[in-house]
Amino acid sequence: MKICIVSHSYPFFAGDWRSNFIASLAEAYADLGNDLTIFTPLYSGECRRISETDKIKIVEYRYMPFKSWHLIGYGSSMQKDTKISKLTILLTPFLLIAGMIKLTRLLKRANYDFLHCHWAVPNALIAVGARWLAGSDTKILTSFPGSDVTVIRNTGILGKIMARIVAKSNYMSCNSADLKDELVKSGIKPEKIDHVIYGVDDKKINFSAEKRKITRKKMDINDDNILLLMIGRFIPKKGFSTAFRALKYIVESHKNVKLAVVGDGDLKNEYDEILNKDKTSGHVIFVGYITANELIDYYSACDIFLMPSEKNPPDGLNTVVPEAMACGKPIIASNVGGNDLVVFDGVNGFLHSEGDYGKLAALVNRLIENERLRMDLGRKSLELIQTKFNWKAIAEYYIEKYRETYGKAD
Repeated sequence: MKICIVSHSYPFFAGDWRSNFIASLAEAYADLGNDLTIFTPLYSGECRRISETDKIKIVEYRYMPFKSWHLIGYGSSMQKDTKISKLTILLTPFLLIAGMIKLTRLLKRANYDFLHCHWAVPNALIAVGARWLAGSDTKILTSFPGSDVTVIRNTGILGKIMARIVAKSNYMSCNSADLKDELVKSGIKPEKIDHVIYGVDDKKINFSAEKRKITRKKMDINDDNILLLMIGRFIPKKGFSTAFRALKYIVESHKNVKLAVVGDGDLKNEYDEILNKDKTSGHVIFVGYITANELIDYYSACDIFLMPSEKNPPDGLNTVVPEAMACGKPIIASNVGGNDLVVFDGVNGFLHSEGDYGKLAALVNRLIENERLRMDLGRKSLELIQTKFNWKAIAEYYIEKYRETYGKAD
C-alpha cells in the first residue's frame, strides 16, 4: 500500500522527542512493507538530520519566502497547550494554502491509498482541500492527539466550520474518551470516531537491568529507595501538581521514597511552592529535558510510574504511559486523558479521579508495601504492550480498518 502521513511536526534527529510517536508509526507502516511518505512543513529552528531512507521518504514544503519565517509546529504553536500563539494565528493561513497546493501536486503524481493526518488542525484541513483540488479518491484517516481538539473547541464558529471540514475524513480516531466527547460537542457524529492509542516500539523500549543500576547510582538512589517517575512538560493538563501534593502523605509513611521528574516548563515555580510548603523538596529530583533515547534509562530505574492527567484542557493518552508499561512498570494514573485505555484498574496498575492526591498517595503506599503486587502489575503491563499496544499492532489495526471499509486485498 502507498501511505502518506501528513503532519506539521516530525523528528529532526535520532532521539528527538518532538512528535517521535509519528516517526514510530511511520516506521511500523514501512516495516509492514508499505510505501511510506512524510509530508511536513519546513521549520526554521532546526536542520533535518534524519534523511530519507529506503523505507520512508520525507517531503518538506515551504509556506513563507524565508526559512526564518517558518515557525509553526514542533511544539511552538500552542502556549501551555491551552492557547494558540499570535504568531501561529498569523502564519496559519499561509501554511494552509501552501500545504494544499503542494499536497495537491503530490496527489496528482502519487496514487496513495490513504493520507494519515495527525492533528486535524491544520493537517486534515490541508488534506481535505488538496483531495478536492486534485480530484482524487484517496481516503483520509485523521488522528486527534489533543491540542487540535482544543483549537476546534476554543474558536467558536470557526471551530464548528473546521469540524465540518475535518468530518469529511473517511475515518477518525482519538486517544481518549475526553477528546471524543469534545469532538462530539463540536458536531462530529460519535459513531465516526474510533479510540486508538499511540503505541510503543517494544523492540527499542524495554527494561534494562544495567541502565537501572547506572541511572539510580547517578541520582544517588540506593536499593532501599522506592523511585517514582513522572515525564512530561510542566503544563496544567499533565496534572503534576496532584502528585506533588500527594508526596506529603507518601513520605509520612515511607521516608525512602524519591520522585524523579523528567521535563521542564512554566509551572516549575508552582511545583516548588507546593514542595517547599509541604517540606518534601528533598524527595524530588528534577531531571530536566533529556533525549527520547535516554527515557529508557529512567523507565528502567523507577519502581512505579505516575500519570496524574487533568482535563485542563482535555488531552489524549501520553505516550510515556505505554512506554513505561513496555519496561514492565505498574502505572498509577488518573482516569482521564486516555489513561483508562491502557491502564486497567487492578490488572496492570490503578486509576484515581483527577486531582485526587489523597487517593493517589494511598495507591502509591499500597504498592510500596506490597512488592509482589508491584511485580505482578508490572508483568501484566509488559504483556499488554507485547500483545495489543505496540506500534506494529497499531499500524496493523489502521490498515485492517482501511481494508475492511474499502476492500483492499493484501
